[in-house]
Amino acid sequence: MWKVKSSVYVGMFKGFLLDLPTPSNINYLYGFGVSLGFVYVVQLVSGIVLSLFYKIGPEGSFWEVVYIMQEVSGGWVVRFVHSAGVSVFFICLYLHLFRGLIYGSFVKTKVWLSGIVILFMVMAASFLGYVLPWGSMSYWGMTVVTSMLGAVPYVGESLMVWLWGGESASVGTLSRFFSLHYLISLAIMVVVVYHMFELHEDGSSNPLGVSSNSDKIVFHESFSYKDVLGLMMIVVVYWGLVLVLSYGLMDSANFEEVSFMKTPLHIKPEWYFLFVYCILRSVASKLGGVVMMLVAIGGLAVLVWGGGVYRKVGSIYWKILIGIYSVSFVVLTLMGGEVVEYPFEGIGVVFSWVYFSSLSIMSLVVAWGGFVEEGCV
Repeated sequence: MWKVKSSVYVGMFKGFLLDLPTPSNINYLYGFGVSLGFVYVVQLVSGIVLSLFYKIGPEGSFWEVVYIMQEVSGGWVVRFVHSAGVSVFFICLYLHLFRGLIYGSFVKTKVWLSGIVILFMVMAASFLGYVLPWGSMSYWGMTVVTSMLGAVPYVGESLMVWLWGGESASVGTLSRFFSLHYLISLAIMVVVVYHMFELHEDGSSNPLGVSSNSDKIVFHESFSYKDVLGLMMIVVVYWGLVLVLSYGLMDSANFEEVSFMKTPLHIKPEWYFLFVYCILRSVASKLGGVVMMLVAIGGLAVLVWGGGVYRKVGSIYWKILIGIYSVSFVVLTLMGGEVVEYPFEGIGVVFSWVYFSSLSIMSLVVAWGGFVEEGCV
């Protein structure tokens, strides 16, 4: 009986992954999905191991993390694998997203929308996890960001108190953040499975942005080697961050225990949040900043309005739009890490405008069927 069940599972695996009909012209950029899956599994396993030793004491968890690093056998490796894995995951995630923009993957409505949901969930889980070491930057960064909830009309104050577990962020907040961190991390798996199911139902896009229903071949062995090679490169980068640049992506202020009487000179989040943080502080209104921060990511959902019409994403004009959007993303990330002063503040405001302008134009182009008519390519 077990042999029958085993053959059924093997058949399902082959049908779902190995024998998947794939456009014949996809390239290496389509391999970031596999890399994301690998890093996600590593994050889950390393997170579970860390949770076995992570404790919240009367003063927080700062010294408990130090204990894991210095006293638990191999604890430092697991901690660095988990912390560096977040950066590797976001690198792959952003590249995966930009590949989708370049090649028009948003024509797959359910796949695109579920991907945006995953992005929101990953950001939430990463933010919650960033607070858990209870360093100075973790605490004050969390306080600044969560206090923005107070700007939401009617329910803002209640949300803030519920999230903090009191009138202010304290050690008790850690328990809530820890629970939400692993719950959201596990919930991501459900959305990822749905994302993959819809991808295999609708099929993948291709670099030309045209229908490829008549030009598909089996994924394995024609393209699986590309995913393996790309994954090997990601693993090299991953271990480079773990073994060589272990502390390189950590803020120095986070090596100090939380002091409720002393704030860091320059409060900023991790690098993967810097672009939305720069947008947030570029808007004078607190509520306006929160709204624009959400629109910066959620606005990508508007691209599905183009329906099932395949766009000529090879158009030079579309590439220019994506290029402007990408440059604004990079500049906002760089400016988000700088002190709020001249000229960084002004540059942040200008490129926030560029970011939303390029996103708006892309949305209009898609919605109005741009770059489809003859002569646009």
